[in-house]
Amino acid sequence: MKNKFKKQKIVEVLLNKQGFIQHQLRKSGAGFTLVELLLYIGIFSILVVSLFQLFTSIIDTQAESQSSSSVFLDGQYILNRFKYDMQRAKSIITPSSSGKQGITAKVSIDNGTYTYSLVDGNLTLTNDVALTTGQLNSADTTVSNLNFARLSDTQGKNTDTLTISLRLTSNIIKRGGPNTENFKTTVGIRPNQ
Repeated sequence: MKNKFKKQKIVEVLLNKQGFIQHQLRKSGAGFTLVELLLYIGIFSILVVSLFQLFTSIIDTQAESQSSSSVFLDGQYILNRFKYDMQRAKSIITPSSSGKQGITAKVSIDNGTYTYSLVDGNLTLTNDVALTTGQLNSADTTVSNLNFARLSDTQGKNTDTLTISLRLTSNIIKRGGPNTENFKTTVGIRPNQ
């Protein structure tokens, strides 16, 4: 009987210890309190908002860069192409005389006529000999306020001079609105060609 009592006592102690251990595990961190849960949610929310703001900032910076770049590169290309054609030109057909202005310019180059004109927000260059028309600005920009002005010869060198002015507006969507820039240059025909 003593043995039976001893065995029973040992079983009770073990059960109590096991219950105590389980109770301590539950009490010592197996679960979360409401305060801990709210704290974790708050910290997680701050991290998510910070990452979202960083992501939108990166996207905005990229759009701004693309917008500025497209306007600048298209403007430089148009002005350089115009300068190249004017330096090869034999004569200016339109605007027809000094002081005249227009939205179209025609110059005679190598027995052909090159025509600069505005079509649906795009600056086009047409070669009547090769029967080709090319768009000078990219799809990322729109051309407006195009003007060609023929200038008078003030230095008596018998040179024809033409001024081009235009506004380029970016088609790339960004937060601050479209990027817009004005471009202008004046180029004369080389004398004695």
